[in-house]
Amino acid sequence: MKINIYILTGLMASCSIILGVIENFIPTPVPAIRLGLSNVPILIMIYLAGSKYAFQVSFLKALIVPVLSANIIFKMSLSVPATFISFAAMAVIYHYFKNKLSIVTISVIGAVFHMATQLAVVSIFYVKGLVYTNIAGVLLLSATITGVLMGIIAYKIVNHKQIKSMFERLELNH
Repeated sequence: MKINIYILTGLMASCSIILGVIENFIPTPVPAIRLGLSNVPILIMIYLAGSKYAFQVSFLKALIVPVLSANIIFKMSLSVPATFISFAAMAVIYHYFKNKLSIVTISVIGAVFHMATQLAVVSIFYVKGLVYTNIAGVLLLSATITGVLMGIIAYKIVNHKQIKSMFERLELNH
């Protein structure tokens, strides 16, 4: 049985959005730190369906999660640029180094670019000079750690034989 890629993309976008909303309710020691759970479906799509479909998941996540969360303007001003820049970094690195770098490394790159972009946006528009404070180092370190954790989860899913089998049966409609 063939699976339509658009149905799967919608399902993965839904997963990413739900994980993004759930993540808002997980307490963290520092308010800006998030696990990055909503990035796992994006990583899976980059690896198993391609960047075109992964971008669609990223795009929907970036726009919908802030709408479903409190403080929509602030969250969207951080989410949209950070999601797109981190996605671009992951997609480009994956494209050129897919046989040399692991999904965990790609995840860390995405997490660090995401956090660095958010720090830049906050520093430019909200709190001047934030990038030069100690909090920036803590946030980038946390991004690295959570990037490793989400990369390991994505690795386990991408290498699961039933998941691989499902993606191999995709009907790629262009």
